[in-house]
Amino acid sequence: MNPKSFPAKPKTNLLHPVGLALGLSLLAGCVVERPPRRVYVEPAPPPGEVVVVREAPPPPREEYIPLRPGPRYIWCQGHWRYNGNAYYWVPGHWELPPREHAEWIAPRWEVRGGGYFFIEGRWR
Repeated sequence: MNPKSFPAKPKTNLLHPVGLALGLSLLAGCVVERPPRRVYVEPAPPPGEVVVVREAPPPPREEYIPLRPGPRYIWCQGHWRYNGNAYYWVPGHWELPPREHAEWIAPRWEVRGGGYFFIEGRWR
């Protein structure tokens, strides 16, 4: 048998070049961002541990706040921590609340009896 004697089978293109180009151009504008990682310079003190410092913390730093990664994220501002020798800055970050309508109470330093007491930030 001669292979030329059989009728040619039409080719079926699953991805037409124009459709492929259109699909790729639509996907080119899509960017998937992951939420920022939380990075700590030093772990928080264990629960119940009190941090007392005789000298006042420096004034808060001005921070650049990046774009919000999603509508539910809350900005947790940066703050000063004390490591036993000196203050160091912990930068702010975006964080997802643990539940609906949760409110972020920022960490702060309070003056008590001539010293500065650190109060951890928390969700309420």
